[in-house]
Amino acid sequence: MAFIPVKIDWRFTLDKTQQYILCANHFSYLDIPILGLFPLAFKFVGKSSLARIPLFGYMYRTLHITVNRSSYRSRAQSLVKARDQIKNGFNLGFFPEGGIRMEHYPNMKEFKDGAFRLAIENNLPIIPVTMPDNYRILRDDDIINIRWRKCRIIYHEPIWPDGSDDEALKKLKDEVFRVIQTELIKSKPE
Repeated sequence: MAFIPVKIDWRFTLDKTQQYILCANHFSYLDIPILGLFPLAFKFVGKSSLARIPLFGYMYRTLHITVNRSSYRSRAQSLVKARDQIKNGFNLGFFPEGGIRMEHYPNMKEFKDGAFRLAIENNLPIIPVTMPDNYRILRDDDIINIRWRKCRIIYHEPIWPDGSDDEALKKLKDEVFRVIQTELIKSKPE
């Protein structure tokens, strides 16, 4: 909508017959529409407060999975809905930090477990996604002032779960974190 040019960097060949879980860094409100450029049908799993935004909020709560992270019941219900969407053939998109975390760019916060638990339960690969430029285009503290520049989205090689216990969950989560964090550090402007 803002005519921002986007450069997509595929680090693998997308298998359109495979289901995936996308996990991306989150430093800007621009991350949501940019992640939405993924070419396969998917559902976002994201915070329920976005559902209050006029027009966008209606579409968001109707089409995607909302979660109130402060409510155990809401978190549990969102996992049930996510499992149902996987059974219906959808891919899922997560910002596993649990929201915009701009305090110490490019360092991400620790990831939450939900996306990784779903990947293990359903033996689905996770695509680590790095969006290194969005925070420079649209800062979370200045949502009116868009700085025009090229936006990059990097789809890294999918990472498959290796096991089904807590150790496998931690290993998967750490590996996805490492891939995204390494790319963010590499892309940080001097």
